[in-house]
Amino acid sequence: PTSRMTWTTRNAVNNKPVVRTRQAATARTHLLRMKKTAAHKTMQNGSVVESTSNHHVVGVASASPQSPPAARQAVVARASASSATTRVPLNPFAPGSKYTVEGVVMYYVKLLAGLGTLLAADSALKKAVLSAGITFPSPLIGMFLVIGVLCLLSAANQQKAVDAVMEAISPALNWISRWLPLFYVPSLVILPIAVKSLNPAALTKVSLIVALGMPFSLLVTAFLVTRIRKLANTTAQPVTPAPPLAPFTEQHAVAWGSIGFLSGIVACFAAQGTALAANASAVATLAFTVLGLLIGSDPHPSMKKYMPHPVITTSLVANAGVALVGMLNGVGYMGTLKAYLTKGAAGAAWGAGDWLMSFLGIVVISFGFRIYGQRALLRRHLMEILGSAAGSAIISLAATCLAGRLLGLGPDLTTAVAPRSVTVALAMPIATQLGAPAELIPICATAVVLTGLIGAALAQKILDLAGFKNDPITRGLSVAAAAHGLGTAALARAEPEALPFCALAYGLMGVAASTWVAIPVVRSMLMWLAGVPA
Repeated sequence: PTSRMTWTTRNAVNNKPVVRTRQAATARTHLLRMKKTAAHKTMQNGSVVESTSNHHVVGVASASPQSPPAARQAVVARASASSATTRVPLNPFAPGSKYTVEGVVMYYVKLLAGLGTLLAADSALKKAVLSAGITFPSPLIGMFLVIGVLCLLSAANQQKAVDAVMEAISPALNWISRWLPLFYVPSLVILPIAVKSLNPAALTKVSLIVALGMPFSLLVTAFLVTRIRKLANTTAQPVTPAPPLAPFTEQHAVAWGSIGFLSGIVACFAAQGTALAANASAVATLAFTVLGLLIGSDPHPSMKKYMPHPVITTSLVANAGVALVGMLNGVGYMGTLKAYLTKGAAGAAWGAGDWLMSFLGIVVISFGFRIYGQRALLRRHLMEILGSAAGSAIISLAATCLAGRLLGLGPDLTTAVAPRSVTVALAMPIATQLGAPAELIPICATAVVLTGLIGAALAQKILDLAGFKNDPITRGLSVAAAAHGLGTAALARAEPEALPFCALAYGLMGVAASTWVAIPVVRSMLMWLAGVPA
């Protein structure tokens, strides 16, 4: 046979796409047989991944049917002898997993080292940016540095170094993705305090902007994507969906339940007003917040259809925990709720919400690794992705500022809710740059989370009604641009083929919005639209 066949597979170790071309049907059949047996085995919940490296697989292809039998056998023998076993403990404690002590230890060493490196980099960048007087968000600088360094290494033919970095940081990236809702929740938990300062009229106007703003941003982005695609004449190609994250286990519930119980006892018997009581209360409310996510993420089958979104469940359980801890420590509900998220004001100790939101910086830095991993997709659809992100970001910001002014919301509240379509980690710095006062930043975070929840519930239906069906590029970019992480999670469950585009738009929407606001002329225009005095 002389016909050629080309297809794309994934490397089992680093999940990179590998384009393969075969000339002969016999070589193709032999390769498929090899892949189905010992050369390409993956145990997702265990930790053993057996894979043949890329150049060995290509070596099998080079042995065409016209080659001497001895040559073909030699190539196959080299490929079989070269296949190595790499331990990748994705979830070492998942039920039914086969793991070793060495694998578990290495997993946690990599996890702690990766998180520690990201946290240290985030802290160093914040200090450097503050000392230099730069207003651009420091996590975004870190994200650009990650992308730049990885691209430079790749351009310098240091792919082994890039692969080593990506493999070392992957446990931390998976951990961040797995626990991501926790980092958004504190803004919802303290919602009773945030809305207390708003009169009913202002609250109604903010709710109206959030409720109507999400569909507006969604449809604007979908329109931009389709128009840019026609101009760029880009042809959509199938993409490989990302593997699902490992589920939470019973060990998580037992561990955090025990932590909450013990810290609650300490908070009950410790002297009120002491550091011990404050720290025990913070740990107890943190445990309740984590338990809320565990309950919301995997409810009992009989309760599944009655449960709200996991983020709402988490905030409700956390509030119940705050009320219980407030009763135990004698401070009361509102006192404990104020201690949940203090931001260190007036020297106050950090609460559970402060610790959770301290991870928002590394969430943004981690986008750099995600975007680099999707660079091939980004290059293929560069105009659609960058054009829709830039256009949607400025239109969303300007429309929200104008809507707030027309509704008579007031400049402070208007600038606070302006970045409603941007992920929380970047929305709060954007609101600050636009002049929103510090006491209204929780309103900003709440508007962002509520926008995401509305998008998670309605975005797919709105796109269907608008005629944007069977188009993972448009749907992925639109949902992520309008409803960030929460909308992305909801879409990915139903349409996993759209997830790569969601991942790109999710990060780039925040990048685009932050870049627009960093431009003095654009920032002044937005502030003028919001009614901020000159």
